[in-house]
Order: sequence, then structure tokens, then C-alpha cells
Amino acid sequence: SWKLARPFFLSVLVQARVFSTPTAGMHGVAQNSGIAPAWQGADKDDNLFVHVEKCETVEITVCPEETSRDVAQILQDRHIASNPMKAYTRMCSESFGGGGTENTAQVRRHKKGDDSMFARVAKVMPVLSWFPKLNLQIVKADIIAGITVGVMVIPQSMSYGAIAGLPYINGMYSACVPTLVYALFGQSRQLAVGPVAMVSLLVEAGLNGQLGPECDKDGKAQYINCKEQYVALACLTAAVVGIMQIVASILQLGFLVSFLGHPVISGFTSGAAIIIGLSQIKYVLGFDIPKSQYVYDTVINVVSSIEQTKGMPLLLGIVWFAYLYTNKKIAAKYPRLKMMGPLGPLLSCLLGTLLLYFVPTLRDELHVKYVGSIPSGIFPISISSWQIDKIPLVIGTAISSCLIGYMESIAIGKNLAAKHGYEIEAGQEMFALGIANLVGAAFSCYPVTGSFSRSAVNNGTGALSQLSGVVTGLVMFATLMFLTPLFYYLPKFVLAAIVMNSVLPLVAFGEAKHLFFVKKNDFVLWVTAFLGTLFLGVLMGIMVAVGLSLVIVIYESVRPQITILWRIPGTTIYRSMKQESRGSFIPHVFICRIGSSLYFANASFVKDMLMAYVEDLEDVNKTEYVVIEMTPVVSVDSTACHVIKDIVNDFRSRGLQVAFAMVGNRVDKTLRKAGLKSFIGEQWFFPTVEEAVIYCIKHQHAMKMRSMQTTVQDTDADAIDISAISVHPGNEIGFSNDLHASCSMVFINLVKDVPMIMSDLTAVFKRNQITIIRAQIDPLEDSGAKHIYFIKSIKSGSKLSELETQRVREDLEVVLRKHKCSSNDDLIPTSPSRVSFADDLQGTGGQTDRMLRLEQALEQQMESTKMMQSRLDELRFTQGTCFPMSCGGRSLVGKAQPPKSP
Repeated sequence: SWKLARPFFLSVLVQARVFSTPTAGMHGVAQNSGIAPAWQGADKDDNLFVHVEKCETVEITVCPEETSRDVAQILQDRHIASNPMKAYTRMCSESFGGGGTENTAQVRRHKKGDDSMFARVAKVMPVLSWFPKLNLQIVKADIIAGITVGVMVIPQSMSYGAIAGLPYINGMYSACVPTLVYALFGQSRQLAVGPVAMVSLLVEAGLNGQLGPECDKDGKAQYINCKEQYVALACLTAAVVGIMQIVASILQLGFLVSFLGHPVISGFTSGAAIIIGLSQIKYVLGFDIPKSQYVYDTVINVVSSIEQTKGMPLLLGIVWFAYLYTNKKIAAKYPRLKMMGPLGPLLSCLLGTLLLYFVPTLRDELHVKYVGSIPSGIFPISISSWQIDKIPLVIGTAISSCLIGYMESIAIGKNLAAKHGYEIEAGQEMFALGIANLVGAAFSCYPVTGSFSRSAVNNGTGALSQLSGVVTGLVMFATLMFLTPLFYYLPKFVLAAIVMNSVLPLVAFGEAKHLFFVKKNDFVLWVTAFLGTLFLGVLMGIMVAVGLSLVIVIYESVRPQITILWRIPGTTIYRSMKQESRGSFIPHVFICRIGSSLYFANASFVKDMLMAYVEDLEDVNKTEYVVIEMTPVVSVDSTACHVIKDIVNDFRSRGLQVAFAMVGNRVDKTLRKAGLKSFIGEQWFFPTVEEAVIYCIKHQHAMKMRSMQTTVQDTDADAIDISAISVHPGNEIGFSNDLHASCSMVFINLVKDVPMIMSDLTAVFKRNQITIIRAQIDPLEDSGAKHIYFIKSIKSGSKLSELETQRVREDLEVVLRKHKCSSNDDLIPTSPSRVSFADDLQGTGGQTDRMLRLEQALEQQMESTKMMQSRLDELRFTQGTCFPMSCGGRSLVGKAQPPKSP
């Protein structure tokens, strides 16, 4: 027993020495916490005992008072800056009142970086920061990356321009001007800005049909009949998107994209990718198909005209698509061939152009369509084509393009920044995109954003600064000036294959499967966005999905989680029933935690649920006290204050008292201003749940004592003096598998410590094949003790299973009951001024049939052993037979010889 218990006594000595160490500050082991912090490496017994024997302590130091004040002020300034209205109010008060200037200056001295005028301008125009830092290595890497992305964007911009319903040249303009502008204002060093498939689809879906009836001719789309007016409308959309993004960056409205959750975007992107792919199928099949944003229209048109399919475009389209798909897979698999990925689209364009140029039969007789003439020269100015009265026609398209484009761009930018160890500000990124769109709108461009595929190529080819974006823009500018005639015989099936190959990875059915197993609500959002985009159209589909996500947010907000808490026996810890599988309730005390802030929409629900819980417990554990933990409640409004008052009134009218625990500072101020603190009573507010429960037990005991005093007429609860009443825990055994990362924890609380009880406890662990990683024994008042054991199962090498926990609990309860019954002295004298917690053994399923049978079996075994021993002794003396257990291992057979007479 000593060999097994030695580490425990060493741990006790260590605890005593740690507590008596005369050092300033707080120590790693808190004296009154009840549970010491989990030590790192607690699953390694040898290292743990080495640390224990060395008696190492770690002191938590604090910052100097001046530093603490500066840190608090800086954090407060950041909190105010995150709220535009508070920041504006503070700026006005400092300007007109002159207050806060010294504090602001003091804080600024502790901020990183320069606060000069040049630094402020460089923050808005990062080119002033990164351009002076260029060196030969950075320039070389950025030139290679910029040329690679420039070669890749040439065919992509033409394809995406066609998706938007614009001429090929406008897509090329959009890949040049905004790219150059973003390089001056953007913070991301690897982000490639330009036309993308999603925004192109949004533009076509939103603008097609917005022109007058004069553009509806011959059943063709408006962008075909009224090309110039449609281009002007697209440029106006880009201008509105730019203005929206600039204003949103100033007002810090980037949080609005939070309503576009990942399931919504993934479902929308998957549906839109299918629509984009189907929109290009006409160039592969070789006959015209009316363009539609509804998938069923496209499918019906394809099926109804399938006999018009041209064999040669179909064959070449399949071959080119297979080449691009295979080329991408090979480039991803073999690092030496990674440059083949971005060069694949350009090579396919080159091969297709040469094929049609040298084989005239393909274009003249086999119906292979090609691009034709593309104007060359510098991009034209389009400011004069902006028509302000047409803004209402493009506002919906602008909003959707603004949100989708910004979210796509900021997601890529933050990911790349994290990989390369720098930071970008969301507000500055939105401002840079806004400037890029606004300037681009003045030069015949449509809305742009960051591209997933081109940004990945830019990063993979070694881009180190925004100079790569400048190189890409210059490559595109040179193409516009000198190379557009080379694309005259570029086959349209090649552009279609490029688009379909680009959007194929965006169809994320695997993500839907993942969401189904992770969160059913998110799966429903994904399916809603996906099907809505396919069958209701692009804009309507995403609006329905966003609306459904808002409904879910509102539903979760108006129905906050109310967590029921129970106590882990042997501790002062109160945890959720769902989090801890074994706990016990306090008789006649209902404890819960409100899971969110209270406001006008959810306050009534909280009241109704509390009333329902109390009524449900009427016949089982009649509630006399309600303890509400308010930790997650960070704010309450006036409606919530009225509801809290109603809750207290209704419960008091039923004879119930309400206590509040862990009320935050903001909530406390609001309750004081509303007069609720004085109405409820200061004595019913507590810093911890444990203190609230103890007060309720004291109050309950005082009420019982007063009810027995028939001569006293006043039974006002608040008039009862409970200061003389003390509360102590009873004999308890508690288990937890959640409080420690790798060990199960056993808590044993003894009202009166029993000498050498540890040997019995360790015997129980040994008998159940359980190893003890660490033990801690703390003395309690009035000769009590608290035992805490960190244990693991020897069989599994991890925490105890449910069956093992049940068996160990029953064996430990037998030990406690045995020592309690064998003690001649009462554990604690009963007095009116002393109250004990309810016996948690019963609340945790202590006296089970198995335990009673176990006790009876032990008693019967002890009696049988005594009877057998006495019988063996009789046989030894009467027959002379010596058995091993009674003769110390001797083997004698035969009758005993009578002694010889003298």
C-alpha cells in the first residue's frame, strides 16, 4: 500500500509546500480553486513525478501599472474605432471640447509604425510602401509571375466578357485597367484582380432585359440587338459597384458579407457554375441556343434541337476540353510541369487558331465558329455614356456584384496573406476594389474582383509584391495595342472549353455531403441556394438563400439556448447536463444559464421557458429557488428589463426566489439604471453560481427554522438574518470525463477525514485496473478533506468508460459507507446554524441493487472465510493433518501421536 500511495503523499507535501511558499503574486496552483490546472505532459507519469519531486512553482507576473493603463486605453480606442458612430462622436467631442487629446497622444506613442502624414497616405496608397522596397530578386520573381498570369488572363477575359453579354474586347479592357489600379491601392501582394465567372454571370442575369422594348427584336437577347446601350449599362454598373465599395469601406460595412454564409456561397457558386457551363455548350454543339439563367430552359432548348448538332465542333470541343482537364491534372501532380497549368489555355488558343487558319474547310464547310475581328488600340473613355437616370435599373445587379465580389476577393486575399506572413485590412481592400471598379468604369470596363484561379497561379509562380499585377496589366495593354488581330481565327469552342474547365471545380457536391453530416441547417441552406440558383435564376436564387439564412439567424436569436446546470459532486463546479453525464441537482434549487443577450425579441421566450421548467419539476423536485447565470448575457434592453421584473414578480407570487449570478458590468449598469437592483435586492446578486446556491440553501434553512417558530408573525424572506448560518458539503463522490484533456477526474469530499482511507481508495483503483496519474488532497474546515484523483484505465490507456466509471463509483461508495459506519463519533454535529448539502450519493445513483448485493457478498465471504479457518484449525488438532495455510507450508499426514506418559 505504501508503494502505491507514496506518490500521493509526495503530492500532498508538494501542495502544502506550494501553499506556504512566501512569494509575491499568484502561483500556478490556485489555493481556493478546488482543481489545480492541468499540467502539460500530465499523461507522462515519469516526467510528472520528476516535476513534483522538484517542487517547481511558476509565478504569474503582471504588467506595470502604467503599461496596464496604456494597454487598456489602446484596446478601448480599438473598440470605439470598430463602431463608426462612437468614433465619430468621440472625434467631434475632441474637436469641439478639446478633451481626450493628451490621452490620445499618449496611446499613439505605444502604437506600432509611423504616424506621419506620409505613413497615412501610404496606408491609403500602399504603392508608396512597397515600391521603394523593390530589389532585383523581387522584380525578377514578379515579372515571371505577372507574365504568366497575363498570358492566362487573355483567353479568360474574352470568355468572361462573353458570359456577361459583352463584346470580347470589353472583357480584355476589364483585365487591364482595374488590374493596374488595384496594384496602386491594394494591400494583397498575390491577389489577381480582373473579370471572373461569377460576377460576369451576375451582370448578364441582372442587366439583360433592363433596356427598352426597342431592344427586343427577333427573339434575340438585348445585348445582341442593342450592343452599345448594353455596354453603357455595364459600365454604369461598375461605377455604382465602385461607389458602393468606397462608401462601405469608409462606413466599415464589411460585416454585411457575414450574412452570406459559406453554405449559401457554396450552393450559389455550384449552381452558377452549372449555368455558366451550360451557357457555353452551344459553341461545342455547333448551333445557337437561346441564353437563359434558368437551367431548365437551357436543357429544354438543347434537347429540342439536338438534331442540329454539328459533329466537328462537338469532336473538337471534347478534345480541347479533355486536353485542358488533363493538362491541369498533370500540372498539379508533377511540380516540374506546374507551368503547364497556366499556359494550357494560351496553348489551346494558339493551336485552335492555327488549326482554323491552315484548314479553311473547318470554318467554311464544317461550321466551326470563330471570334472574328477584335478592335485594337487603347481603351475608350466611357464616362459620357453613364446615364444617372438608369441607376435604379442596375442597383440590384450592383449590390449582388458588390457583395459577391468583395467576399470572394477578401477570402482569397486573407488566405494568401496568412500564407506569406503579412496582414491586410478588410476596409482598405474594399476601398481598393472600389477605386479599381470606379476607374475601370470610366474606361469601358464592367465589374471586377479577385480571381481564385489567377491568384493561385500568381502565388504559385512566385509573386512577391503588387508589381506582378502591374506586369499583368502591361501584358494585357500590349495585347490590346498590338496583338488583337492574332485572335481573328480563334475558335469559339476553345473559349467554351476554357470556361467549362475553369468552372468545373466550383461545383462542390462534396461540400454538400460534408455539410449534411456536420450541420443539417447548413445543408438545407446549401441545397436552397443551389436549387434556387438553378431554377429561380441567379439573383432570385441567392436572395432566397440569404433570406433563409436570415430567418435561421433570427430564429436562433429569438430562441436563445437555456442551459440546465447541475453540480459535479465533490466540487464547486456547475456544468451543463449535456456536457457532464454525471452530476447532481440541489434539492429545490433550479439552476440555468441564459445563452445570449436579452432584447425585445427573445426576452419573452426566456420567461416562458423558465416558467415551463419550474412547472415540469413540480412533482419531482419542487422548485423554491431559481438561480440564473448571466455570463453570456452581455447586454439587455428596456424590454428585457421589464421581462426580468415580470419574472421576479411572478416567481415571488408563487413563493419562489430568484438569484442572479455572474452578471456582467454592462448588464449591471443597465439594471441599476432601470431600478431593478433595488427592486430585486442587492443580496440576490452573486459573483459565482456557487455563492448563489449557498445563499439559497441558507435562506431555505432559515425559512424552515422560522416556520417552526410559531410565535413569530413576520415571515418576510428578506428580513431573515442568515449571516450566522454556515454551509458545508457532505460526503460526496464525483466523476468527470470533461474537465481534463486526457484523464478522468474523481472528486471525493469527506466531512471528516478518516486515517488511512487512502489505502482503501487506492485499493479500489488497483482492483479495477486503473492507474493514478496524479493525486491532490486539500484540507477542509472542521477536519474535512477533499481528494482529487486524475486516473486512466489500464486496459484502454485513456479515460474511463461508462461501465468502468459506474463500477468504480459503487466500490468507492462502499468504502465511504464502511468508514462512516465504523466511526464512533458523529461526522458533523447537527445544529440549527449548520446546513449540509443534500447527500449526493442518492442523486447520483449511489445505493443501487448491485452495491447492496456487493456488500452482502462481501459479508458472506468474510463469514465463510472465518468458518473455514476455524474448521481447518479443528481438523489440525483432532486428526493431526497439517494443511499448507495452517502449517506454514509443511506437509504432514497422519494422526497426531499422543504424548508418552512419563
